[in-house]
Amino acid sequence: MHLLVWLVSVRFHRWQFANLKTSKIRRLIIPKYFFDRPIGNTNYAVIMTSEIDMRISKFVIAAALLTLSTMAKAESVNIEKLPGISGFAIHPSQRGQYFAATSGGIFVSKDNGVTWSDSGKFQLPATMVSESADGILYAFVVSRGLLRFDDKKNQWHSVNNKFGAQVLTQLLTDPSRANRLVALNQFGKLVVSENSGKDWHRMQGTYKAKTGSEKRGQSLYIKNCQSCHGIDGVGETYTIKALTDKNYLRAPAMDDSEHAWHHTDEALVQTILDGSPREPRMQAWKKSGMTEENAKDLVAYIKSLWTQRELDCQGPKHMQCMQ
Repeated sequence: MHLLVWLVSVRFHRWQFANLKTSKIRRLIIPKYFFDRPIGNTNYAVIMTSEIDMRISKFVIAAALLTLSTMAKAESVNIEKLPGISGFAIHPSQRGQYFAATSGGIFVSKDNGVTWSDSGKFQLPATMVSESADGILYAFVVSRGLLRFDDKKNQWHSVNNKFGAQVLTQLLTDPSRANRLVALNQFGKLVVSENSGKDWHRMQGTYKAKTGSEKRGQSLYIKNCQSCHGIDGVGETYTIKALTDKNYLRAPAMDDSEHAWHHTDEALVQTILDGSPREPRMQAWKKSGMTEENAKDLVAYIKSLWTQRELDCQGPKHMQCMQ
């Protein structure tokens, strides 16, 4: 069975290579995460597609439904039957034990890579697995977040699942600073944790609102927006529902990683006050007493989460910046 997927729409993203109106099934070759090759008995797929701009190749997660397979999942497979591999690690103390992050989850081999079995039964895309300097295994699974392997219980435990629209693609520990983790996300940006992965911030440090308007907007954001749009505007964390329900509209990131900067200040203010006709969760905040000045303060805070590039390219100019 080859990776044939039915693309479904993700909020505000446009697919230049797919005709969504006619719902055609296409064969895709996805570098690093998924390959145009048999994927065994996997009965669904979650794909990552590339969106190229001037800086980096961004990977945007979309849900894709594959014809359900009735075949029973094999207990073990050889490496040729593994779904697309995106990461690899060797257990620091268990001889011959390897781990692979794949498009179908985390797989483990206890015989030097000859045969592989499912580790964790996640059956969701794993974007990385790595060994820290102090011998701890970490992995990232979409909708499950950052995981740590417990050697005593031989199972994965959740460390943090508040990454919003981010997925981690690489993770390293700083040998000179205890409990410090440094990771690369799919947007090509570095994020840092100073407490073994429990909390994360961008490499430049935590966001700090500077002006009075930004500080007022930050307070409004934390009170009214953060529960959906994520801490520091990282977006809604992926869930099984978001990945499998084609009608589900995920709350997008408000930082510079998605499309917030494609809109003018006026358009952002209008959406805040009037809400979205497509998504009831994005309510018309003016009905809850929010004023135009409040909305402008919110926009000021949101823009404090962007880099200079996004500020310079905001609104209609974003098309030129993405060429």
